[in-house]
Amino acid sequence: MAQRAPLRPTSRIEEAIGFVGCFGLLFFGVTVFCELTGRPALGWALTLLGAVVAIVLLDRWRRRVLRRTADAAQADHGPAATRVSGR
Repeated sequence: MAQRAPLRPTSRIEEAIGFVGCFGLLFFGVTVFCELTGRPALGWALTLLGAVVAIVLLDRWRRRVLRRTADAAQADHGPAATRVSGR
């Protein structure tokens, strides 16, 4: 049986960013197409805005998780981990 590497704490959030980002690109393309052809694009533009807001919120959540795990790792190792060796 193959061994699996442990998941990073942000892997699910990064997958969600990729999923929403893919649809964001799709909505961007549809919005540009509608604008260039003279069709109504307000609905597509608002949907694109929702995708952008979702990506920003997911990124802020990812940064918070990374900061929390970095703080926990630093607390586990104590002050010796922050010491810099001089040359």
